[in-house]
Amino acid sequence: MNFTKTSILTDVVMDFENPFKIFKLAQEYDRLEQGAAAFSFYLRAADMAEGKIFDERWVQYKSMILGSHIFDRSKDRDHTTEGLLKIAIETMPERPEAYYFMAKFKAGRNDWRESMMYSKMGLLNITNEVAPDNDLEYPGNHMLELLYARAKWKTDGRDSSKNLAFDLKYKNKLNKEVDKEATALLIQHGYPSTLAYDSSLEDRYKYKFDGLDRITGNHSRHFQDMFVLSALNGRENGTFIELGAGHPELFNNTLLLEQEFGWKGISLDNSERMCHIYSRRRNSNVILDDAETIDYKSLFVRHCFERKIDFLRINAEKASVNALKNIPFDNYEFDVIQFQHNAVWWGNDFRKESRDILGKLGYILLVSDVAVDPSSPYEDWWVHPRIAHQKKEMKSKSGITFAWDYMMEKL
Repeated sequence: MNFTKTSILTDVVMDFENPFKIFKLAQEYDRLEQGAAAFSFYLRAADMAEGKIFDERWVQYKSMILGSHIFDRSKDRDHTTEGLLKIAIETMPERPEAYYFMAKFKAGRNDWRESMMYSKMGLLNITNEVAPDNDLEYPGNHMLELLYARAKWKTDGRDSSKNLAFDLKYKNKLNKEVDKEATALLIQHGYPSTLAYDSSLEDRYKYKFDGLDRITGNHSRHFQDMFVLSALNGRENGTFIELGAGHPELFNNTLLLEQEFGWKGISLDNSERMCHIYSRRRNSNVILDDAETIDYKSLFVRHCFERKIDFLRINAEKASVNALKNIPFDNYEFDVIQFQHNAVWWGNDFRKESRDILGKLGYILLVSDVAVDPSSPYEDWWVHPRIAHQKKEMKSKSGITFAWDYMMEKL
């Protein structure tokens, strides 16, 4: 055995009740892959440390974790591995490492519910970021968050578990290893269906506007309402036309405009149920009709719309292109137009036809192929030429535009 010049073994012989020296000897045997000897000295170090002061509890804690690693590597003593990690958790429940290793141990055995429980317990017991420990090789709290996100997906598969992985990747500064794993998890499980704005993102929001500071949250799936406000500088008392309104609150693209900025407009939907809900919960008018066949010119006249309308939103499924063709552009113009072409699901036909129509009318495609993730485009955001001239900095690059990357500064 080639120990250092000042022999660790000699130190233990001369001071055989010192838990710190015994712990160092255990580590040396562990480094030499002499597991049986290493574990016996880890146990002795834990036994000699009375645990009355932090340093002694710390030795006990690390001895249990490193001892568990020895049995985990052998792959045939799961009960012992688990028992040692439980003792470590009991010894220092405020530390994250034992929770992490237990959650990882459970994940390795496909016990995802237990893995979720231990990773969640670890996150709840951590009040401050803990630097990785050189002895334990703890990879940091972000890896514990990743374990929780993966385990939660395995147990319930809901959007909330996707949000955990998304928030970890896009709302934190990560090292390369965690970032790579978080990206892989999102690719494997899919991105969340909604990317929400909240006030904590104000400093990162790229296209600030008057009134941004009073927004605590939005309602659109992918910042559609926030884009309108950015393009129009937080315009108050605007007007909107919404074709394919859907639910009046959930994933709605005009509720924020109405509630916080005093907008008015009309929303159209072919679902009687949705229209009834809409009429009870919103101040703006809702119309039950077919977006493909309704007489828009007559509709706009009856509701006394002026020639210039601030926002036109079209998401009427397969009726969207015909609805676009029937809009009386000779009589009305729009500052912002959002058209959902669903190219990721339906192919290029709707996208091409809608772009031909709006391009010939002179509208500018400011943001192309807005996407639910970095590879799944589903709509275009257009503006009137005068808006495009004023908002050159909002022009996206050609190709797919992932909504989060478009709206938020990178950390």
